[in-house]
Amino acid sequence: MYWLRTSSIIAPLFFIVLSLFWMVGGWLLVSRSGRFHKRERLMAGIASGMLLYILLGNALAHWFPVYISFASASVLILAAGCWASRKSKFRWHDLFSLEIGLQVLALLLIFGVFELIMRGLGLGDDYAHFPLVSTLAAGDIPPHYSLNPDIFLPYHYALDLFAASMVRIGGLFPWSAWDLSRAFVVSLTLVCGWLWIRRITRSRLGAILGSLLMAFGMGTRWILALLPSSWITNIASNIHLIGSSLDTANTLAGALSRSWIIDGGPPVPIPYAFANGILNPLTFDWGGASSLPLLAVILILMLSSRLKLKWTGLLLLSSAVLSLALSAEHVFVLINLGIGFAILVMMVCRQISFRQIASSFWGQLITVVILVAVLSLVQGGVITELARSYFEGARGVGATASGNFSLRWPPSFFDSHMGSLSFMDWRQFIVILAECGPILLLSLIVIFRLRGDVKHNRIILLGFGISSFFGVVIPLFVNYEAARDITRLTTSGLTLWLLLSIQPIWRFVQRAPLWLKFITAFGYVITIFGGIALFAYQCTSIFAPQVSSFVTSMDTRMSQAYWDRLDAHLMLFDSTGYRGQTLFGRISIDSFYNGFPLTQFLPYLKNPDPYYLRRAGFGYIYLDKRYWSRLSLSYQQALNSPCARVMNRMEKMNTVTGELSDFRVLIDITNCK
Repeated sequence: MYWLRTSSIIAPLFFIVLSLFWMVGGWLLVSRSGRFHKRERLMAGIASGMLLYILLGNALAHWFPVYISFASASVLILAAGCWASRKSKFRWHDLFSLEIGLQVLALLLIFGVFELIMRGLGLGDDYAHFPLVSTLAAGDIPPHYSLNPDIFLPYHYALDLFAASMVRIGGLFPWSAWDLSRAFVVSLTLVCGWLWIRRITRSRLGAILGSLLMAFGMGTRWILALLPSSWITNIASNIHLIGSSLDTANTLAGALSRSWIIDGGPPVPIPYAFANGILNPLTFDWGGASSLPLLAVILILMLSSRLKLKWTGLLLLSSAVLSLALSAEHVFVLINLGIGFAILVMMVCRQISFRQIASSFWGQLITVVILVAVLSLVQGGVITELARSYFEGARGVGATASGNFSLRWPPSFFDSHMGSLSFMDWRQFIVILAECGPILLLSLIVIFRLRGDVKHNRIILLGFGISSFFGVVIPLFVNYEAARDITRLTTSGLTLWLLLSIQPIWRFVQRAPLWLKFITAFGYVITIFGGIALFAYQCTSIFAPQVSSFVTSMDTRMSQAYWDRLDAHLMLFDSTGYRGQTLFGRISIDSFYNGFPLTQFLPYLKNPDPYYLRRAGFGYIYLDKRYWSRLSLSYQQALNSPCARVMNRMEKMNTVTGELSDFRVLIDITNCK
């Protein structure tokens, strides 16, 4: 069972109706903003409506039940769109053109392919996102730590919240909702990206080539595998693998000739040479918020102009920027920092007065930045929890965040697969060039275009250009305790380089002589080759669908019967904590969240006495055969005490021997006081 947690078809149909509400509302707002071409309005409207849906649903859920919050958010977005269009006639015929039809068809086809892929992949930290989606859908907004329910979880949960609305309203399982949300946002990003690139290149061919670059562009580690073995051994002699790379091989030379060892990979293993520790393609971006931040960035670029915005445009721009605080706080900080510096640069270079700023788009942009900065402190997520820790002195990750950063000296390039790489070591420098690929050369194009952005008052593009260099340069000098997370800044910087270079490259190719066109085409093919290869390996998962590595058919049936039906004030005890949270939508033991020691729970894991568990705040126990068999006879008997009431038991028999091969038991211990 993969799709529906409920047996009724009414729930998913009602979710589709509510989705149409925010899609139509977003389309109406976009149509009245004056910033989009006719061909762009539908897809940009769907994207903007989705961002507003997430933000409004999140805000309302702080005060009201989840179901009411998301249903109300859809209605409010539709009402806002209708209000914006109240003085104009509805132009429904704009939606019924061949070009719009092809866009919808492309969106559905790409969405369908990625959904089939996601059904067979377990990539993207399912153990972290399934329980988060489930508990959010059960009403835990903003989410709390699983190990300490008194403390909020600082996490970028925007896409998880979108999936949670599918679970709560549409009656889907957390795993199907998570797969659908990622597939939808990636497909929408690709279509909106195509529309934006067509706008800036004024060419369908340019839009196709630019979209392929955006979809498949990545580093070129695979080039190292083409070198002679003696060269590879020499280059890799001073490279120290970290993380999942160590599961593949002890050395880089050994790993390049092997398959990448990762959990939840496709049935045909991905070669390690096509992996990357800095920049993966958009089509391989399945963790965290997936491509939701990139979608917001594209909308910001489509809304940017030198002319003042209408109130509808300001609403759309504010929602796109604010969504970054809930989906990718590092991008939010980089972009706002870059725009702030861009405004200062323009004031100095153009000698513009404050009065001129206040009466122009610049003044609107400054207002938007200040407004979203204030809202980001209260809406939930990483920035909110950091602010809460600072102002209230609360404990948790936010309380220790200031001590997590340190100076990196001498400066070095950090790779999430290979650790710190020095520019002074020629071997490591070669690896840096291979990891980044030709995208590293795009920095020259971005530098070149900064002057033009200043000259033509392109404030947002100038801000993005400055932001991109902040993203690449800061990790060279700053270290983070969770070292791999610092690469998010580098990834963001390289991605902005790619986006900002598409238009200059296209204009150059149109005027360049034939030999330069061949060189550019060669670099283009090298940049997207690894992404296309990765996509091919991902496609093999279409033929091997799976729910998850930790969810069985017994678990799905148990979830159908008891999701969000246990006492919300009590925790659930499960030896695999993230499984219990996923199945029932209740806080459980989960050692995968950092920041708090698990030692206080280890005695309960080894000796699950129902009376001790009840005093610790647990009200239910979820058992499987594997955990049960590891317990001593005395604790097995303790779980059969009179106060422990078996709510449900499911068994799986071996079809060959007829013996019991596995079971699941849900026990109520609320009376064990």
